[in-house]
Formats: sequence, structure tokens, C-alpha cells
Amino acid sequence: MLLTEKALEEKREELEKLNNTLKEIRMEKISSSSAGNMFHDNFGFEQAEIQERGVLKQIRDLKHEIETATIIETKNLNSDSVEVGSVVTLSVDYGDEDKEIICGKLVALPKNSGLNQSQISLNSPIGKAIFTKKVGDEVSCTLPNGNKIKIVISKIEY
Repeated sequence: MLLTEKALEEKREELEKLNNTLKEIRMEKISSSSAGNMFHDNFGFEQAEIQERGVLKQIRDLKHEIETATIIETKNLNSDSVEVGSVVTLSVDYGDEDKEIICGKLVALPKNSGLNQSQISLNSPIGKAIFTKKVGDEVSCTLPNGNKIKIVISKIEY
């Protein structure tokens, strides 16, 4: 996963919050287990177990992202090519005469981490396709639904 130093720090903070949440869930399990049977007759305990498994999975996934992250330097940005922090205008051809102009800032965040409509994740298919490309370059990529699109980079700003 490609991340800026700031995005990596945000992931570390998120991991710390998840670890605190896990502690709270485990305390809830302890208090639920003291209220009665620890297994099938104790709804509170069962719910805490389910929450704990979910948070543990999130922690594992986040640790993996942090450990395997590649840090992207943003100090030497220029408007010659698409870099993290670039605001790009793209002409997207979906085929069947469907075309669209997209303008967004390329950010080094995971695909599903609260991006707004004016952001393009570097880790998305479009973000990967346009990274380091120049104005006028035409690239293709395959979307998660299997559709192939053509993209022309019209403008790069900072």
C-alpha cells in the first residue's frame, strides 16, 4: 500500500484507538461473564465475543497495512506528472459513448477510508493507473466491477 507519512501516522492513531476499543470490549466480557453463564445463556457475553472478533480482524488488517506500507515522498512535487497531492482533471471514457470529466485530488489513503467526491485514492484502480503519468497521457484500467475504462489526463495542478 502506498501512503504518505501523514496517512501512515493516521493509520497508527487508528490502530491505537482500536486497541483501546478492544480493551473496553474485553472489560465488557468480564463484567458480562460475572453476571451469569459465559456461553449460550448470556447475550451480553455473546455480543462482546462477536465485537471482539471484528475488532481483532480490523487490528490484524491495519497492522498488515502499516507493516507493508511504502512511504511516498511529497516534498518534491511538480506539475509535470501526477503525484500524491496533485489535483487532476481526467476525461474518462466508459465505452458505449459514456464519457465523464472527473476532477479530484490524488490522496494516499485506502479506498474505503472516508474519501470525499473530490478525492481519488492512490490505491484505487484509477489512482494506480494515473500515478506518475503526464498531461495528455492515455491509460486504461479495470474497475472492480470488471468494466474497462480509458482515461486521458487533461490537467495537473497543486
